[in-house]
Amino acid sequence: MLYLLIAFAFFSCNQEEPCSVFKLDEPVEIPLHETITHCTELISISFLDITQDSRCPENVVCVWQGLVEVEILFEVQGKEENIKLSSYPQFEGVPNSVNFNGYSIKLVDVTPYPNTTKKYREEDYRLVVQVEKTVD
Repeated sequence: MLYLLIAFAFFSCNQEEPCSVFKLDEPVEIPLHETITHCTELISISFLDITQDSRCPENVVCVWQGLVEVEILFEVQGKEENIKLSSYPQFEGVPNSVNFNGYSIKLVDVTPYPNTTKKYREEDYRLVVQVEKTVD
């Protein structure tokens, strides 16, 4: 019987999603197509896609700054919401932060910044967001 309990505990622990230690109210980085999960707040954030990136490259002079728009899956306490966030919400009305289920998530940055002399691979991209608790 003891062996059965130990085996059950071992296999149930192995199937749990690993949690990332990120602090609320501080920026956290998420690689493209990956998910981070907070250990104690029951929050997970998946960086699904970059839906638009028209930011002016570092080595170019542009007429306007451009914008980056991302799609994420934000899960809080078992409830999920697909969200689009933009670095320039005034352009198309896509917000740079959203409140959901007692928390807000804000787009801080997307790296790397475009550059016409460098080629970036998909795995180079990172989303930087900040999550804050809005309700106790």
